[in-house]
Amino acid sequence: MAYEFFFSYTRANNDGYLKAFFEDLCEEVRLKRGLPAGTEVAFFDQRAIELGEDWDNEIVQALQNCRVMLSMSSPAYFKSDYCGKEWALFRRRCQAAVAAGGKTPPLLKSVVWIEFEIPTLPADVRACQLTLGDPHGVHNTKGVRHLLRRQGRTDAAYVDFVDSLAAQILAAADEHPIGPLDEVPQLASVASAFQNAVPAPGRALATPAQPGPRQVNFIYVAAHPADIAGARPVEDYADAGGGDWRPYYPANKRQVHPLMQYIAADPALDFSSVQVPFGPDLIEQVHKAWELRQIVVIVVDAWSLHWDSLRPNPKYRQLLQALDGRIDYHWCVLVPWNEQDPSIRDQGQHIRSTVRETFDRHARLMPNPMFYRDDIRSVEEFRGAVAEVLTRLKEEIRRTAEVLRTIPAGPARAVVSGPAG
Repeated sequence: MAYEFFFSYTRANNDGYLKAFFEDLCEEVRLKRGLPAGTEVAFFDQRAIELGEDWDNEIVQALQNCRVMLSMSSPAYFKSDYCGKEWALFRRRCQAAVAAGGKTPPLLKSVVWIEFEIPTLPADVRACQLTLGDPHGVHNTKGVRHLLRRQGRTDAAYVDFVDSLAAQILAAADEHPIGPLDEVPQLASVASAFQNAVPAPGRALATPAQPGPRQVNFIYVAAHPADIAGARPVEDYADAGGGDWRPYYPANKRQVHPLMQYIAADPALDFSSVQVPFGPDLIEQVHKAWELRQIVVIVVDAWSLHWDSLRPNPKYRQLLQALDGRIDYHWCVLVPWNEQDPSIRDQGQHIRSTVRETFDRHARLMPNPMFYRDDIRSVEEFRGAVAEVLTRLKEEIRRTAEVLRTIPAGPARAVVSGPAG
């Protein structure tokens, strides 16, 4: 039968909380589809072990016919060879349904069941969207199991998450119908998506360029509300500034990081993304991103930059000026401009001068909208600017980057990656 979703999990995490979440999600999917009570809408293999050809065939058939795959991601999940096979087989089916040059449909959805670390995962896995919704939400920072265990099945945040996830599953299934693979492999023959070849040290040799970067690192320069209390109203900086900042408040109450994630994850762009804290290691983070062939987008609150520059010990300007001295092909600066903000309107000339003096090279000497924009006046312009720079930076990295690999000094040994996400 064609299941609405395949519930992929590791037996190491199989407990009452996992089963409760599965039941709640199935019930919500059934209600949204208007199906009778008891209708089976998902595949959940609850056998205690992961062996046996007949069982493997049943799982393969479910992966062949389900509309969406849901991975219950955790450190143990990404250590499981079996879960890696399920991930790889369903991903293969998604890719087979895409015409040449097309985007892989967003049918493989990851739920953070127990918190994990994304950077330790293989690149192909990191390229997928590994979190859902608000990156600061407890369901992402601590995991859905934590939310369910601490708050219970009737908690509003948990209920809202289940409702949202059910809607996303059905929307993706309806928008991106895919068929089974023409040739169905045995599960035993499928290589786990979570394995990495770990070569011994050796010399570097250029290899053909890869399709281009798939991850974006977002860095936000926006003051913490506790730091600016009394200097101006703090409502648009929400709880913590940075990614919580709302650049077009009050006309638009969307926080900047969820907005950026939403834009980057659009199927037309298909980027995964993470928030990188702004700090003294800014240059190091930008350089590391280049080594990994990743894009960096730095979003600057012009008022915060100007306010900070007037303090005895400014923490933004010196770092940003040092970054401005670099000429790279993988990062850009975007400066939203909110004319509805009285502080921006009243001090506009001084604020603009501070921004352009900080980014003197990019704003004055070598202006290029692919690398620097400081006059983005609306959410609509902001969406367009983000989509454009991501597209252009990806092409620029693809064109200029020399992708290196290591020639092992001896035979490479495949190992399963450690905790990741």
